[in-house]
Amino acid sequence: MKKIQIVLKCRSSEELSVDRLGADHRSALQQFNSSLSDQTRSVFLPHDYDDKTIARYVKRALADKDRIYVLLSKNEIVGYFFLWEFQTPVPLLGIGLADAYQGQGLGRQMMAILIEDARSAGRDGIELTTAPENKRAFQLYERSGFQYLDDVANVAGDGRVVCERRMFLPLKVGASVPVREFKPPV
Repeated sequence: MKKIQIVLKCRSSEELSVDRLGADHRSALQQFNSSLSDQTRSVFLPHDYDDKTIARYVKRALADKDRIYVLLSKNEIVGYFFLWEFQTPVPLLGIGLADAYQGQGLGRQMMAILIEDARSAGRDGIELTTAPENKRAFQLYERSGFQYLDDVANVAGDGRVVCERRMFLPLKVGASVPVREFKPPV
C-alpha cells in the first residue's frame, strides 16, 4: 500500500495526519474505541474492536476491499473513517471522531477524502446510515449532497439491531440505490 501525505487542520489550528489503516494501527484503534464517550459510541460502533475483528478489518483494508483511514494526532488515533465494500458500485461510508475533536471541522474534510476516493474510482454513489439523534452528522451529510431515503435496521458492532437513517449520494447520473442488509462486512 502506498503511503499518503494528507494533513487535516482543526479549527483550533492543530494539524492532524491521515494514514491508511495498517497492521501497525491495531492497538491504537482499540485505544481509540475505548476512549470514546458512551454518547459517541452510541452513534459510532461500526464493528467490535477485539483482536480478531481488528485483524479482519486490517486485512480487508490492505486488500483494498475497504478503504479505511485513521486520523492521527501524533501517534494517537483521533478519527476513523472508511468506505466499506469499496470495490462495489456503491460503498458504505462511516466516520467517527474522538470526543475532543468533534466540532473542529474535521468531519467535512474526512467526507471530502472519502467522496473523492469513490469518485476517482468510478463508483456510482455512496451510501451511509446515521443514528437519528446524531443531528450534527445528518446536517453534514446533507450539506455534502447526501439525500435522506428512509429508516433502516442496521446491525451495530455489538450485535444490536438499531434504527438508523439511510442516506445516498449519487456520483453518476442514473445511479441507483442497492438493495442490501446493513451490517459490518465479514
